[in-house]
Amino acid sequence: MLQYRDLKNAIHDLGVKRSEPTLVHAYAALIPQVKGGIQTMLGAILAGIDNMLMPSFTFKTMLIPEIGPEENLIEYGSGREENLNASIFTPDLPADFEDQAISEVFRHYPDVNRSNHPILSFLGLGLDGALQAQSTADPYGHIRYLLGKNAKVLLIGKDISALFSIHACEQESGRKQFLRWAMTEEGIKECPSFPGCSNGFHKVLFHLEGEVRQVTVQDQPWYSFSLDSLTRTTLQLLREDPYALLCNDLHCEKCNLIRKDIRQRRG
Repeated sequence: MLQYRDLKNAIHDLGVKRSEPTLVHAYAALIPQVKGGIQTMLGAILAGIDNMLMPSFTFKTMLIPEIGPEENLIEYGSGREENLNASIFTPDLPADFEDQAISEVFRHYPDVNRSNHPILSFLGLGLDGALQAQSTADPYGHIRYLLGKNAKVLLIGKDISALFSIHACEQESGRKQFLRWAMTEEGIKECPSFPGCSNGFHKVLFHLEGEVRQVTVQDQPWYSFSLDSLTRTTLQLLREDPYALLCNDLHCEKCNLIRKDIRQRRG
């Protein structure tokens, strides 16, 4: 079993400093391996990080409209029954993604606030400015807010595909993203710049050589990056090769549609 000190030491070894704002992606499947469970895990994280963001995604707010733009990977009109069960996003709506167990406990910590994106919201402690920068129209505003502020990205047992920050780079580079819709207290809202596939993100490690901190905890790699370095490296990579970081699955509809869009833009 992992002890509190094991987690705290691993975070320390990853070079994360208390003073640095940190985007934290923590794998909920680790919980059964930690003595004391979620509270111990979050306690170790907060012992080494004063100001942090953590995803709190709510996909159950999503709707499928009757009509919409082409090449958006939605079968319009197919959600008439499922739409009836869609949830309205509020700051108190429980998350419903892979790591919801951790984010839900963090959401109830004192002084933790939440951004207002109805699908891709983040929780924050001490980073209200970043939370306010993320909006329905700008799902990556909080990422840009942290640039130039010595921010870190911390992956606790998570695969490189969890790097939401890379989706922000894709948007910045002009890569095709998608349009989705969600239920809010003000009604149905369009959610532009919805991210594509992240299964090819592991390729960025080769280009980040020398700028990645890594430790192994019970045979699982944990990573930390400078957000500025990750962003700079990814944007340069996408400028040099617009096909970079797409996955190799020949049947991936998202990546295949992005490749098609790149070819059309190139003429």
